[in-house]
Parts: sequence; structure tokens; C-alpha cells
Amino acid sequence: MALPEDKLRSLQTLLPRGQVFTDRASLISYEVDAGMDRGVPEGVVFPRSAEEVARVVRWAAEHAIPLIARGAGTGLSGGAVAERGGIIVEFSRMQRILDIDERDRIAVVEPAVINLVLDEQAKTKGLYFPPDPASQRASTIGGNVAENSGGPHCFKYGVTSNYVIGLDVVLADGRRVRVGGRALDYPEYDLCGLLTGSEGMLALITAITARLVRNPPAVKTLLAVFDSVEQAGKGVSAIIATGLVPATMEMMDQKIIQIVEPFAHAGLPTEAQAILIIDVDGYPAGLDRQVDDVAQLLQAHGARNLRISSSAEERNQIWFARKSAAGAIARLAPAYYTVDITVPRSRLTETLFEVNQVCDKYGLRVGYVF
Repeated sequence: MALPEDKLRSLQTLLPRGQVFTDRASLISYEVDAGMDRGVPEGVVFPRSAEEVARVVRWAAEHAIPLIARGAGTGLSGGAVAERGGIIVEFSRMQRILDIDERDRIAVVEPAVINLVLDEQAKTKGLYFPPDPASQRASTIGGNVAENSGGPHCFKYGVTSNYVIGLDVVLADGRRVRVGGRALDYPEYDLCGLLTGSEGMLALITAITARLVRNPPAVKTLLAVFDSVEQAGKGVSAIIATGLVPATMEMMDQKIIQIVEPFAHAGLPTEAQAILIIDVDGYPAGLDRQVDDVAQLLQAHGARNLRISSSAEERNQIWFARKSAAGAIARLAPAYYTVDITVPRSRLTETLFEVNQVCDKYGLRVGYVF
């Protein structure tokens, strides 16, 4: 439903020309995120500063109009969709990296900074930002905080909430507040933990202070080939049971391998029923021992072939393939659905069997990345 004329006029006076859109053609572009939820907003605003965000929030509070925060629209939860109308606050014009402090290992960024851009800038100072969702090339730090994003490295290094130490936010009444700070153990309630993952329901984020970590001295990537998903799952369980903690562990089944490989050209074995991609990091003196321990466990649980990356280029190509799943699928089918699910490892095979039965019944093509 369109905004009443008086509210529309007052909205358009809040921000400079070119930062408020209410025409149908512009609004339809913000109908969806990467999931299935839909909702056309009544307006879209593009603030450039925290003060402009606060101005919009005060206006919305006065007129009882809901606000929906939006980053890059790569989320699957519908958190960036105006399902019941309202105004989308589109943060794409707040994309500055305000500070990267090498000594204290922190970064201060505006919400629309792309995850990969922050990571690449941090690496020039010997640091990096571990949360690396599959949408890393497109998703924003603000969106990552709103969704508490994870990624392959969350197995060892944790999710976004483990790295947020300070937030500048605008509350529902338009007040600007700073919670946390630049210290890793800030002496107050953990309001950063409360706000991270809240999907813009509690406050709008205008700046993030994030903890960075030092680049690992050395990294090796293993690609293990299995004749069944069940074998690969048992290999994962065996590694965890021994107390080994690889930096990443990701599984791809044959269907997704055969979709991704023609797109990525990473040398993935298309005849494999499943593959595991595992990063092991640490100091060079102990890295080979860790790799050997992981390799022996995988071979004991059915890995029929192991490939260990010999260069950073090879590692990057393998991970490019893993993170290109969505793009590869889009080449085959313009209409597809991506969903995140969580199941116990012990019931993985059962879950795949049930999902495959449903897909076979309705003629759906499906691929899995774990």
C-alpha cells in the first residue's frame, strides 16, 4: 500500500535529492533477498551517515511506519524484505573502512563494506577477518552482523558474534548509541552479543568495530574423494572425535560437484559421490604432522584419493569452486532456491535420503554443500 501523500512529501524532505525513492519501478527492485520471501516496500532511502539514519528513524517513529535494514540482499532469512510494507533503509552508500588498527588488531567499518573487501584490506597488514560466508564476495559486514553469519572458517574460528566488539547504532526512537568499544573485554553488558543476529529488529547499525586475527603462518588444503556421502560424514566425525581442529571442513555431494566444476574449472572430481575440502593451518613446523593425521583418518574412513594443495593459487581455486555454487546453479536454472539447514552429523545420511525422495517425487534437481 502506497504512503499517504503527506507522509510521502515529508519523507522526501528528510534526505538530499537522489536518496529517497518511492516510484514503483525502484521499489520492485527491493522485493526480495536471496530467499523466497517477498514484499514490496513503500519507499527506499539511501542514507550516507549515521545522522541521516537517525533522521529517518525519528520520522518513522513519529509516523508509526516500520523500517527494514538492507545490506546486499544476499541473506536467506527474509530479514531484508518488507513483507508487511514499510521503508527499506538501504545502506549501500555507507561503505567506508574507517580504520584498520594493526597494533590492536581491530577494524572500524561502515555497514555496507563488503566482507571480502575488509578481508583483503586487513591482509595487507598481516591480519584477516575470519567469518567468510559463501556470499563473501557480495555480502556486507552490516548484513553479516545482522544475520550473525558464519562460513567455512566458523568450524575453528567462530561466527560473526565472536568478532564484534563495538557497534554504533540508532535505536527505535532515533537516539544514537555506542555499545562496546575497541577493547576485547569491554566492562559492561554484552549488548553487542544481543544486537548481533537481531536482523535489524532492535536497532540500525551505522558502524562496526570488529576484531581481526593474525594471518596463520602456513595453510594447506586437502581435497578428499569418497564413494559415498556417508563415508565422508564418518570421516568428519572421526576428525572431530580425535580433537583435531582444522580451520575448515566442507562437504560437497556429486550433484553439486557436477554443477560447479564446469563453471569453476577447479579440477574437482566429477565422478566422486562426495568430497571433503579441509584447511589445516598453523606453524610450518607442526603443519605437516597435522596434515598427516587428518589424511590418515580420512583414508581409514574410505577416502580413495587425497589431493594436498601445493600452492596458494591451487587453494584459492578450490575454494572459489566451493563458493561459486550459487552462481553455477544460476547458469542452469534461473529459478532456484537456496536454504540453510542444520542437522546432527549422525543423521546426515537419513536427511539426504528423505530430501532426495521428496525431490524425486516432484522432479526437482538438488545439490548439497555442508
